[in-house]
Order: sequence, then C-alpha cells, then structure tokens
Amino acid sequence: MSFYGFAQKVCILFFKLYFKINVKGLENIPLGEGKFILISNHQSNLDPVMLGLYIKNRRLFFMAKQELFKIPILSFIIKKLGAFPVKRGSRDSKAIKTAKDLVNCGKMLAMFPEGTRSKDGKLSKPKVGFAKIALETDAKIIPCSIFYCGKRPRSRVFVEYGHPIGVSEGEISNKIDSRSDSIKAILEKSWREVAKIHDMQRGREK
Repeated sequence: MSFYGFAQKVCILFFKLYFKINVKGLENIPLGEGKFILISNHQSNLDPVMLGLYIKNRRLFFMAKQELFKIPILSFIIKKLGAFPVKRGSRDSKAIKTAKDLVNCGKMLAMFPEGTRSKDGKLSKPKVGFAKIALETDAKIIPCSIFYCGKRPRSRVFVEYGHPIGVSEGEISNKIDSRSDSIKAILEKSWREVAKIHDMQRGREK
C-alpha cells in the first residue's frame, strides 16, 4: 500500500469518528486517467484532506504555500500526499509549470481559487489561475464545495462534487473573441457551479 493510500485510510477512520461526513457526487469523479482540475471553496486547513478523503480511484495533487516545505517532517508528509510548493503573492512560473505537467500527464489537480480561507464561510472572489491552466491544458473542471456546520465533535460536514465542465469553446460560450474572454467565461461558469452547490449545502444545514 502506498503512503497516500495508508494516510487516506487513517484519515477516514479519524474524521468519521470526529465528524458526521455527508459526501455526494463521487460518481462525477472519473475513473482512470484524463485531464481534470478539481476546484473548491476554502474554509479550513482540513479542506485538502476532505476533498480527497473518499476519492478511491484518483490521487489529488495540490499547490501549497512554500513556507510549509521549510518544516522538515511536515514537508516530507505533504510531498508524499501530493503537495508541491507555490510562492503566494506573485506569479510562480515553476509552480504553474508543475501544475500543467501534472494535468497533461493525467493527474488530477485540486485547487482553491479563492487563494485563502474564508473566515465567515461565504464564497470569495476566485482568482483566474485554474481557468488559465484549464484552457492551456484543455482539462475539464470538476466543481466542488465543502461546508462545515461546525468544528466541534460530531458536527456535520457536507462535501459534494459536481458534474465535470468542459472548457472547449462550444461548452463554455458560443462567442469567444479572445483568450481573456475565454478565461473569464471559464472562471464565471465554473464558480457559478461551486456557488450553486454551496447554496444547497447551506440550505441543508437548517
């Protein structure tokens, strides 16, 4: 068993004991290889684990702030779990290249377009990085939302994966005049799907 598989089993056991986790849409995670980028809202440091917790057929790869890789033991663990460093606050061409290479090799890239955690649980304005990578690799986007009803023991957590979204011109917009318009269209359509799932999860909290 790989380190990733072992860590996944341990985390499932621990998280199931601590939270009441409700997962929907796993059938939308494609089997085998293929170019996909999983995007999600960001509320907690637990989000990367929550996203990959029940995905059995694909390993997720994440960007993580480079400061985490300066901590020896933590660096070893997160590398084994599929993380690679990115410099926040500036264009990191090396991290972007790594992300594109992973997608082009059929690995599933997971990204949090908001760039940082939401303090109030509401969705923030997404950044365009994922849309650029999707356009340049012709990857499909899988929208996802994570919603925590609380962080206390036995609190409910909702994780839902939406239907994959193609980024080709016909699937996003019938009239794309430029690369920037394409990126904007991909960004807006993908984030609307995340918001739609998120709104349904908030309704289920009541």
